[in-house]
Amino acid sequence: MTLGTAYEDLTIFQQISPETDAVQGWPLHFPDGSPPLSPDSTALRSQNWYGFRDPNRSVYVDWVAEAHQNETALADQLELLDKAVGSGGVDPDWLREGIAGVAAVLPYADRSYFRVLSRAQRLALSDTVTLALVFGAADALRHVEHAAAQRAAIESSSGEATFSAVEHAWTAGAGWQPFRSAVEQVLATSDWVEALFAVNTILEPLVGRFLRLHYLERGGRRYGDTYTISATATWLQDRDRAGRWTFALIDHLLADPEYGAANRVILTDWANRWEARASEAVAALSAHLGEFTTAPDGLDEAWADVVHTYRREVGDRWATKLTATGLF
Repeated sequence: MTLGTAYEDLTIFQQISPETDAVQGWPLHFPDGSPPLSPDSTALRSQNWYGFRDPNRSVYVDWVAEAHQNETALADQLELLDKAVGSGGVDPDWLREGIAGVAAVLPYADRSYFRVLSRAQRLALSDTVTLALVFGAADALRHVEHAAAQRAAIESSSGEATFSAVEHAWTAGAGWQPFRSAVEQVLATSDWVEALFAVNTILEPLVGRFLRLHYLERGGRRYGDTYTISATATWLQDRDRAGRWTFALIDHLLADPEYGAANRVILTDWANRWEARASEAVAALSAHLGEFTTAPDGLDEAWADVVHTYRREVGDRWATKLTATGLF
């Protein structure tokens, strides 16, 4: 049966469940004791989870083609970085602060996002949500690999000493601890919609954009690090895709004729809580970056730009308390 587009043909009704299929041997619960595909897995409600459509219309073959194109471009930039490091053409402060001090630390968050989104796709209540989460989880893992490839290339030319403080920065560095705390709280969030909401609409748009666009991307241009520039561009492309489908899911839930009003109250409560955590994380990271010799001018203005973009994306979906200077 043809449902319309290739996206719909390859996505809709691909996820079996006791409610839609005659399934023998359906599992009673996951190893952690939670039931599969239970509406109680989230506080939000919908009369029709299957009514959601990913505005990106992502299907596997298209996602692979786009990822292959981006990874090929990154591989070319990695060769240039390897040669530059080997010839001493990369500023040592940028290697130590920008690449080892920030780019190599972010995979701790990205790996956590992969775990969060992977769990969410197991619990998602429709195939159209599940597939979007699968691609999002894979993107998060790709971001981990981008940093790992950069680190390996540099270590092969200059040794491992450059990255000796990476783990300590994440586990004990004062500037990173509020962000680490927020990431670990996402990992501990049992509600799968709240967890993906926190990652895709709060932490990545706020903390991710601040670090990647306003420090790493700007630093990459300043110090001629084209690999970091390309990796940041790929991250932004993936983040924008994640934002589009997540906001579309939110709109679907807010438009529900029976549950929409209650969903808005819950989303606003989630947003206020995660915005506060993101704001605290950026404040600590901004102070930390301010100690770097590679710190760009105008980090306060950078945060104002991040907040402006965030408020524009959120629109009137919830009443945000976030301002350019923090929270009310």
